[in-house]
Amino acid sequence: MNDKKALEIYESLSRPPATALRQIQGGKLNGKTDINPQWRYKAMTEKFGLVGIGWKYDVQNLWFEQGAGNEKLAFAQVAVYVKDGEAWSEPIVGIGGSKLVQLEKGTAVSNDEGYKMAVTDAFSTALKMLGVAADIYAGRWDG
Repeated sequence: MNDKKALEIYESLSRPPATALRQIQGGKLNGKTDINPQWRYKAMTEKFGLVGIGWKYDVQNLWFEQGAGNEKLAFAQVAVYVKDGEAWSEPIVGIGGSKLVQLEKGTAVSNDEGYKMAVTDAFSTALKMLGVAADIYAGRWDG
C-alpha cells in the first residue's frame, strides 16, 4: 500500500458523524466525547469489507490487576488486522481496560461486563492507529 492510499484511508475514517457521539457526563472524563463502538465496526466494514474477510481482530490477552482499595481492574490486549490485496497486515495492537470491581458509595460492586468493556476499549485503541475517530482524539471535532 502506498503512502497516499494509507493517508486516504486514515482521513476517511477520522471524523465520525455527530450521531455516533455523545458527551460524557461525570467522572474523570466529564466533558469529553464518547464514540459509539458500533460506528467503529461499521466504519471498518465500509472501508475494508466484512469482519473476518477484509479486516479482523484477535483478543491476544485478558488479565486483571488489583486497583486502589478493593477495586479490581480488567485489561485486554487486542490485535487488529486489515487486508491489502491478498495479504494481511502486521498486528495493530491496542491495550484497554475497565473495572471488574469498583467502589460505589463505599461498597465494592462487581461488573460482569468488565472484560467486554476492556476488549472494546483495546479495540478502539488499536483502531486509532488506522485513523478511526482520529479527529476526536486530536481535539478537532466533538460533534
